[in-house]
Amino acid sequence: MSDANATVLCEEPSPFAGRGFDPGSCLHDHELHLIGSAPACLRVGSGAGEETHTLAPGAVVLLGPLLPRTLRLAYRAEPDDGLVLRFSDEPLRRGAAIFPELSDVGPLLSRARQGVHFVGLGAETLTKLRRLSTLHGLARFSAFTAVLNELSQWTDFRLLARIPVHADAAGPGRTLHVQRALHHIRNNYAEQLSLSEVSALVGTSRTSLSRSFRRATGKTFTDFIIGLRLAKACGLLTSTRQHVSSICYEVGFNNLSNFNRHFRRLEGMTPGEFRARHAGAGR
Repeated sequence: MSDANATVLCEEPSPFAGRGFDPGSCLHDHELHLIGSAPACLRVGSGAGEETHTLAPGAVVLLGPLLPRTLRLAYRAEPDDGLVLRFSDEPLRRGAAIFPELSDVGPLLSRARQGVHFVGLGAETLTKLRRLSTLHGLARFSAFTAVLNELSQWTDFRLLARIPVHADAAGPGRTLHVQRALHHIRNNYAEQLSLSEVSALVGTSRTSLSRSFRRATGKTFTDFIIGLRLAKACGLLTSTRQHVSSICYEVGFNNLSNFNRHFRRLEGMTPGEFRARHAGAGR
C-alpha cells in the first residue's frame, strides 16, 4: 500500500554518516523525530541564531515548518529503530473546524516553530510511536492523533530555538511564494541570487516577497542567504581539509575579505579559528 498521499508519512532517519552537515534545510511540514540507537546532533536556526543540541537514543523532538534544521546521527547503527513522521498541520486545522478535539494540539504546533524536545517520555509512548510505521490509512491517522494528544499534554519539555519562526500571516498565496523562494535558494545558494530574480521566478513582486520573506523567516532575503552560505562553510570547515579560500568561493562568496567579514560577524571568530576549535567534529 502506497503512503505517497498519506496525511502522516513514516520514514527512516537519514544518518548523514561520514559527511558534513547539510545546514539550512528548512522544510514546510512538521517533523516528529524518534532518535534510534545512535545519538544525534541537531542544529536549528541559521547564522548567528543557530543552536546545537545533543540528543540521546530514545529522544523525541517535534520540529515545525520553516524552521531551519539539520539532524545528524553520531554514527550509523544497524539496525536503527529511529523514526521520522512528516505531517502538515493543515489537515489538523481543517479537521478542528469539524472535530473541536483536534484544536487541543494547536498550542503544541505553535511551540513546534521553536522546536520541542520532550523530556522523560515513557516506554509506552515510544512503543506507540514505533508502531505507527506498521499502520496505514485511518488506523495510522487515529494512532497518530492519539500520540499527538499525549505530546500536547506533556509538560516536561524544552524549546530548542530562542526565536520562533512564524508562518506568513498574509495568507497561503504569499506563504507559497516564500516556500518556492526558499526551495530555490537552498538549491542554488552558491549562485549569485538577487531579490528581483527570485521574486520574478516565484511569480510575485520584489516588495511583496521581501516583506513576506522577512515575516516567514525572521531575516531579510540577503541575510538569510549569507547565513545559509556560512552554515554550509562551517560544515566544510569541520568535515574537509579544503583551503578557506576554496570554501569561500564554493559556498557563493565572491571575495575572501567579504567572506571573512561576515564569518567573524556571525560566528565571532575567523574561519581558521572556527576550524581549529572544531577540529575533528565533522569527521
